[in-house]
Order: sequence, then C-alpha cells, then structure tokens
Amino acid sequence: MKKVQIGALIGALLGVPHVAAPQSQNSQARPPDVPQFTAEVVVTPERAETPLNLVSASTVVLGAEAIRSLPGVQLAEMCSFLPGFQLEQAQPYSVRPILSARGFFGGGEAEYVLLLVDGLPVADAESGLIDWSVVPTSSIRRIEAFRGPGASLYGDSAIGGVIQILTDRAGSGGSLTASGGSFGTFTADGTYGRRFSSLGFVATGGALRTDGASAHSAGRHLLANGSLDGTVRGALWRLTVNGNDRHRDDPGVRSATNLQSDPYGSDALFRFDQLDRTNVGTAFALGRSAGHWQHQARAHSRARNDDLVRTILLAPELGDRRARSLSTSALGGSLESGRSFGPAKGESTLLLGLDLSREHLDTSYAAVSNSGVVGAQSSEISGARVRTGIFVSSAWKVAPRVRLTGAARWDRVADDFGAGGAGSRTHEAWSPRVGGTLLLDEKGSLSLFAQASRAFKAPTVDQLFDPRPYPDFRGGTFSISNPLLVPQRATNLEAGVSGGSRVRWRGLAYRMAVDDEIDFDIRTFSYANIGRSQHTGVELEADGTFWKRVHPAATYALTRVTLPGRTEQLKNVPRQVFTLSGSIDLPFGLATHIRYRQTSGAFLDDEHAYPIDGPETIDLRLRRSFGRQMIFVDGLNLTDSRYQEYGFTLSDFRGRITPYAYPGAPRAVRVGVTASF
Repeated sequence: MKKVQIGALIGALLGVPHVAAPQSQNSQARPPDVPQFTAEVVVTPERAETPLNLVSASTVVLGAEAIRSLPGVQLAEMCSFLPGFQLEQAQPYSVRPILSARGFFGGGEAEYVLLLVDGLPVADAESGLIDWSVVPTSSIRRIEAFRGPGASLYGDSAIGGVIQILTDRAGSGGSLTASGGSFGTFTADGTYGRRFSSLGFVATGGALRTDGASAHSAGRHLLANGSLDGTVRGALWRLTVNGNDRHRDDPGVRSATNLQSDPYGSDALFRFDQLDRTNVGTAFALGRSAGHWQHQARAHSRARNDDLVRTILLAPELGDRRARSLSTSALGGSLESGRSFGPAKGESTLLLGLDLSREHLDTSYAAVSNSGVVGAQSSEISGARVRTGIFVSSAWKVAPRVRLTGAARWDRVADDFGAGGAGSRTHEAWSPRVGGTLLLDEKGSLSLFAQASRAFKAPTVDQLFDPRPYPDFRGGTFSISNPLLVPQRATNLEAGVSGGSRVRWRGLAYRMAVDDEIDFDIRTFSYANIGRSQHTGVELEADGTFWKRVHPAATYALTRVTLPGRTEQLKNVPRQVFTLSGSIDLPFGLATHIRYRQTSGAFLDDEHAYPIDGPETIDLRLRRSFGRQMIFVDGLNLTDSRYQEYGFTLSDFRGRITPYAYPGAPRAVRVGVTASF
C-alpha cells in the first residue's frame, strides 16, 4: 500500500487528519498554544475530514499545545474552555461536572450534549450522563466540538452539540504530569508508547485524590487505558482496553440561608451520600481503503457497576434517602463508507453509515436508615435499550466558492423493561439537515454559513422506568418516572459569518423551537412532556496575535430560553456569558494563560423571584519550560468569588418557598510538573 493511502486510512480509522492542510499566511502567524475556534481540518461536524472554512456549523478546536497551556489537569476542566459550552463543577475537587449548551440544561439528570472518544459515545446507560472519568488527560491529542444539533449524524443526545476527544497515537516516548494543591488534591497522569514497523502500543493511566472543596466531598480515582494498533494486508486495526475505579462523597445541595453562613459545609441529610463506581471497556476498529472509497468498522463493549446512596429533597429539610445498586453492560458497533470527490479533500463527499448498540440494565433500591444502615431491596427493574441508526451525508462544491451539505438519519430506540408489556416502548425519529457555505474572497478567509436541521432527544431509561420509590406520607409509595413520555423534537435555524486575518472572528445567530420538552411536572409529581420552548441566541468569538507575544481571545453568548407566551428566562440558564482570555509570552522563558469569565441573568426559578449569583472568576496558569519538561502553577478563582452554580426552589407544606443552590468552588492553587521522555 502506498504511504498516502495508509495515511488516508489512518485518518479515516482514527478520526483525525493524517496530513495537515496547507497553512495560510494567517494561520502561520498564530502560535500553537492559543486555544482557537479555527483549525484547517476538522472531522467531527461532518463525521469526515473537512476544511473548517467549509463547515456550516460553529466549530472550535483545542490542540495538544493549547491543552498544555490551560489551567486544567482533567478532561472536564479542559472542556470548560470550549466557547459556548458551560461546565459547572468541572474542577477535580468539585463533585460532578454538569454540561450545558445553548440553553439546554439537564441538571445532572439528563444530557443534551454528546461526548465521543475516538468516535465512540461515552455515557451512562440509565441517564445518558457523560462519564468524565474515562480519559486520562495525557492521552488527549485534540478536542473538537461544535454547537447546535448533531442528530443528523450522531442521533440522540446531540441537541446542544457534540464534543469529541481524539486520543494520541504518537511515536515512541511518553510523558508524566503530577500536581498537588488546595483541598488535599493530588493528581498524576501519564502515557507511554512504542512504535515498530507495523505495530505500536500506547499505555496511559491516571490517579486522583482529594479532600474536596466542601465538607463531605472527598474522592479518589484510578484509571488505566491501553491500545495496540497495526497494519495487516493494507488494513489498519486498533484494539483498546480501559478501566477505572472511583469513589466520591456527595455534600448535597445547600439552602440559601446555609450558603450565606457556611457556603462549603454539608447538610446532615446528605451525610451518607456517596458513589462507588467501577467500569471496564474494550473497542476494536478496522479500516481499509478500496479505490476511491474508505471503509471503517468499530465494535465496542462496556460493563459498569455502581453502588450509591442518594438523598433527594421532597420539601425543605425533608429528604428521602435511598441506596441504589446498578449494573449495566453495553455492546455496539458502527459501519461507515465514505468517498471524497474532486482535487481537494473534503470539498465534495459522500458518507453512508450504520450505528447499532444494546444496553442492558439491572437496578434495585433499598431504604437507608438514619444511622446509615442499608435495608432490604424495596424495588427493582431489569431490561434493555436497543438503538439503531442509519445515516447518509453528502457535500457538494457546486461552484468555486459555494459548498452545499445535506444529511439525514433515521433512529429507532426500543426499550424492553418487562412489567407485562407496560415497560416496552419504541420511539423513531428522522433527523435531516441542510446547510451551505459561501466563501466571499479567493483566500477563503471570509465566509458566510447557514444550516437548518431537525433533532430529537429520547427520554432516558430513568425518566421512563426508574423504580425508585418515594413516600406518599399515607403509608404507600410512588415513582416519578413516566413510561408514556415521547421524545423531545427540535427545529433549528442558524446563520453566521467568519473572517479576519490578524484577528480571526466569528459571529452567528440561531433560533430553535423544541416540542414535547421533558421536565419534572410539579402538578403530577412526575416527568412529563410539558410543552414547547424557544431557544434563541447570538454567539461571538475572536482571537488574534499582537506584538508576537500577546495572543488574546474573547467570546460572548446571549441566550434566551422561554416558554410560549412568556418572557421569563427558564431556570438555571444564564442570559449572558462573557469570557476574555489570552496567552502571554513573558521574559526568562515564562508564559501564562489567563481567563476571565462572567455569567449573568440566571434564576433558580421560572418566575425570576430568586436570581443566581453567577460566577465572575479569574483563572491563571504560569508555566516555564525546560526543553521537553515543564513546571506550572495554576490559580483558580483567584479573587475567591463566592458564587452559585445552579439550583432550584422547594415549597413547604404551608406554601412557603425555600431556594437551594450548589456553591461554586473557592480559590485554589496547585503546582505541577510535566516530564516528557
């Protein structure tokens, strides 16, 4: 096989460009350690290699050098620097990251953004929540993300956007990063690989220990990943295995009164809340080039066991505490065939694909006494969810400066959770998309882009069938799940413009209508399709280089999410998010990256009686490189801003309302070193 064919095959199989596109004069002036919303070639928005200036979706890329420059040591922290995505509690000494985008906020119960690792989804079977613990930071080569619906190619859970982690397949060598700092937090993360003529391997691992920023929030985490890859008879294959084990205490939510007097304490109601999780996974990928076509197949499996105790407030100072035992297994795969037409790669393409998966779940609940003793099982359920997705995508360069795109996907989500047929449900959805890009100059540095799309979000297994019993205070119990839920469906329109030379900039506006939105209905005390919401917004981004040493960037997002006939913003969704960041090359070989972030206009309730005191934080990394080694100091929330992440309100039995919120992390400092060899 010719070298160029092998390189193209690697790009198709691993989801990364095998050869960087020719650098423009502007991109040569841009340093590699600046987080950028542009890159020459991306793979995630169209599930195939595409020049970014031809993509009709807002896309951002963080390369390996940019990741090294950011004040973060774990995946969730890195993703918090992606413009347009909000990540609450992303720090390793916080409890659990909560991701939102374009006004879609799941509150830790559901997810509206899809996370992929080398093309494979990473989510909990019962809730769809992202498992942020599965990727060692040292293995990350590149992070790509786009905002807006991605259901036409990726199916369920991609209404707000898609984030893809592309891991490293570097040659022989390795690196090790260790850090320690506030709240007794210590991390270690390393990778090592060897490359031979037709075979290579990479081993990565990580460890975390923390006392937590709040009382009763200590945690530990161990993970290990390994991969083998090689070529045989013109085909490229890769086998990966991974596993992790973690424990985390959960301090729970705080009332507004308690937050004022003791913002980082923990209510005694949550003193037994915790999570113990172990999971293992494997994946196998095979790719081959046949003439003008490239074919790819993936298969993956995953098994997970959770034991947790969780207390849910039913009214102010009144909680229901349950232990949950959960076991899940997943088996899936995908087949793709793609072809690129024309002299330039990615300008005109055709892609066909099939995704299949089956997730099995066993779960049971037991009451927990006031002394922490777990009682006998009180409810249980067992079943499976089968997903089938068939998609086709095409792009056509109809004129030297005009490229049109289209995609369509059919999804079927079938659930079988017994109960005499009452737990069997099947949902189907079509998700089409059309878009286009118009280059306004010969260099392609100024462009207009637009797209229209449909997307869907199936109800989670927990929303449909969770058997957790709640006391009805009359000697019986009830559940809040609802097997009659139907998928949320969304229609999205967006358009934007990007350009610039010394300063690159992008702006867009979008409007999305969501039907059958799923939320908790206080009238029935269960999940329900409560109606229709409207998501509209404006997103602005810019970055550049000045005086060869200063590389600033700024982003601004204006988001409006309302119900029909109302003007109030839906709860927990900030109206405005502004960030100002930059990298500065200092004397004596020092460099720094600093970010200022401010959010405003969010409320704990839909009536806007209780505003959220949102974050206004400054994060900093100061680093010094010595050849291939680096020492860094991170300062997080340097001004020690006291803020709230998100929350809710509860009424007591007399109708009085109490606001509850999760506090943001206080100021923290850590020191670390990275050694490459």
